[in-house]
Amino acid sequence: MVKDKMNLPFEVTYSEAPSSKSRTMKRLAVLVKPENVDAIVTALRDGGLDATIYDVKGASKTKERVGSGRGSVTVDMAYGTRKVIATVVKSDDVNNVVGKMKKALGGDTGAVVMISPVDDLVRL
Repeated sequence: MVKDKMNLPFEVTYSEAPSSKSRTMKRLAVLVKPENVDAIVTALRDGGLDATIYDVKGASKTKERVGSGRGSVTVDMAYGTRKVIATVVKSDDVNNVVGKMKKALGGDTGAVVMISPVDDLVRL
């Protein structure tokens, strides 16, 4: 078993193969509009967490309107652009971190938090 530590706000032990021992972590993936990224990242950094940011496109009910030329043509895009901010936290801290993110965003922004278990971290 490898004893390296990762740069997370808690101690992580890597293994050489997946195991069923460490099921105490959760992955939080927050789907937000691009203008809300700074608020979420600031809230995570205040809690001592790092994050990974992904650019994503999705087909949804809401469409983005894009004007081209001199404003004579307006096109509804077939997809919407969003950002996914992902981090890993201890299972005990999930409610606290989600509460901080909710507070940072303020009102109803349409952001979604996807919470999934992290079975293990394997060093490649």
